[in-house]
This record gives sequence, structure tokens and C-alpha cells, in this order.
Amino acid sequence: MAGIGRSVEGYLFLTEEDADIAKEEVSRINYVSSKMKDDNPQAVLAVYNRMIQNNTFITPVGQEYLRTLRDYLYRSSQIPDELVSDIPLIVSYSDALKKDKEPEKKPQEKKVRKTYKKEYQGALVMIAVLIVMIGAMFIIALKSDVPNIINYKTAITNEYAAWEQELSEREAAVRERE
Repeated sequence: MAGIGRSVEGYLFLTEEDADIAKEEVSRINYVSSKMKDDNPQAVLAVYNRMIQNNTFITPVGQEYLRTLRDYLYRSSQIPDELVSDIPLIVSYSDALKKDKEPEKKPQEKKVRKTYKKEYQGALVMIAVLIVMIGAMFIIALKSDVPNIINYKTAITNEYAAWEQELSEREAAVRERE
């Protein structure tokens, strides 16, 4: 039988993830049922309201359990009907109907892909231009006579060597005169 792994408590779910969520809810239902005393409607009401506030159950399996608790509370003479909250639904059924009625929008997707492709190609061209510019800057910096961050050590060493040579020449000239 197809979809057997996605079937939980008589509901066939669209995805495995949804089925896993429903299985987790079944284990929560079993836990809550084992801890809750059915003979105390006040406790059932407190647990019911807390589960609704926390959105504990979102799948049809959990919604069905909440409905059984709500029916129990309505049947109980100790709990006024006004205190029993309605069960909120998270799924929007009108959106699902609109999706079925609207045709697919694949032409727009192709336009978006073409736009992204053009932008990607433009970005590649810009990257290539920037790489060439950076390479040119390094070449200019290496060939330049002005000290910069790349060749400052060599430039300073050469400058000190020139000063030392000039100083030696002056000392030699002074010694000759004496």
C-alpha cells in the first residue's frame, strides 16, 4: 500500500516530516492521557486550555484529540460552556483552494532566472576587471621608486647605504685636507 510510512492514526500525510510530527503528537497524547484524570473536569479544562495556548497539537491527529477533550468538557455539568475555548486551526484552507485554481507561474520564474543569470555574468565581468586592476596596482607599486608598503625595506636600506657612502666620502675628503 502506497504511503504506509506516512499514515498515522488513519490519516495519510503528504510528507514524511508531517507524519513524524503526527507520531510525536500521538506520543504526547498517550503521555497526557496517562497522567490526566478523567474524573476531574477542572484539571481536564486546565490541560485543554494550556494545550491550546501552546499550540501543542497542529496535525489532524492532535486536533481530533483536542475535539474529544472539548466534547468531554461540554458534556460535563461542572464546566460552563463559555470557559471551553475553541480549537484554533493553523492551516488556511482558502489559500489551498487558490493554489489549485491559479495556473502555474513558470514564465515569471524563467524571467527571474534570466535576470539572475545576467546579473551573475555581469558580476563575473566586474570581478575580472577588479582582479586586473589589483594586478596592475601591484606591478606599479613594485616598479615605483617611491617607497611603499611592498618595497619600503629595500628603499630604506638603499637610502641608508647611500648616506653611509656619502658620509664615508666626506670623511675621506676631510682627511685629505688635513
